Amino acid sequence: MSAVLVEVVRGAMVENRHRGAIVVVDGEGRRVASVGEPSVTYMRSSSKPLMTLPLVEQGGLEQFGLGDEHLAIFASSHAGEEEHRRVVLESLQRIGLAETALACGTHTPFDRKTADALRAAGQKPTVLHCNCSGKHTGVLAYALFKGYPIDNYCDPKHPAEVEILTAVADMAGVKPEDVVIGVDGCSIPVYGMPLENIALSFARLGLANYGTAERRKACARICRAMIAHPFLISGTGRLDTDLMTVTKGAVVAKIGADGVYALAVPEKGWGLAAKVEDGNMKVLGPIILEALSQLGLLSAEQRKALAAHDRYAVKNNVKEVVGETRAAFTLEG
Repeated sequence: MSAVLVEVVRGAMVENRHRGAIVVVDGEGRRVASVGEPSVTYMRSSSKPLMTLPLVEQGGLEQFGLGDEHLAIFASSHAGEEEHRRVVLESLQRIGLAETALACGTHTPFDRKTADALRAAGQKPTVLHCNCSGKHTGVLAYALFKGYPIDNYCDPKHPAEVEILTAVADMAGVKPEDVVIGVDGCSIPVYGMPLENIALSFARLGLANYGTAERRKACARICRAMIAHPFLISGTGRLDTDLMTVTKGAVVAKIGADGVYALAVPEKGWGLAAKVEDGNMKVLGPIILEALSQLGLLSAEQRKALAAHDRYAVKNNVKEVVGETRAAFTLEG
């Protein structure tokens, strides 16, 4: 059964409720805390850091002269800002491809100023504005590194995709054949598995002590890259970027579409995964901040610094505050 995670209050009455589940596990998969009963869901973009593992652990970054900036953009759901586009384009250039190789499609940039500037200039978004362009570049880099064809790199049967799935499944403690495969908005395969296993994959990522020596080093490097370049992971005013910046690397976080969130707490060896049942993205902020606070991982000062992602005011047409959106759950140990 899912639990009420967020309430939307108008006046004296709760008008809407958003249900879902949260689970926190350690590196052995033991449950630390939870609310609601975790079910199977797609990882969506929260899988992106894990998808870079084959490239990193096999030496693909060095092969192409790629650094931690490029690794961060491969793990990102970026907002399409200038710095994001620059790093994606630079990554493509280093692997010897043009942006036309990207099969992620286009959409309006998540960053409002960037989107407004495009409209004002009468320009349309390009593939570089797509929040998944970094992930696609990383997959292409791995395919080239292995000598695989790149014309159908989004196909779940493509050897690069098969090997990436194998790595993600191993980190999550599931068999590749037990992962439910779907198609993401950017055409790359997405991985469906129990929420508890998503949390386990992030616990292992943060601990960097699971698997071969190469995998352990790769996990540590991925976390370092995300912590060192939080802006590249997401963007101006966005939850992933602000959370990793404010916590100074104590949390390694990655959002996923349709109400998915996953993070690692390296010092504790924990992984957290959350899913909002109705797919609402805006309520993830209150959920994650409240969960971290209840776990003793977010100070009052840090939570105040993240207030833009916490309780949201409900306003009417003349901008009067008439209610709020707030977290409404208690984690159970």
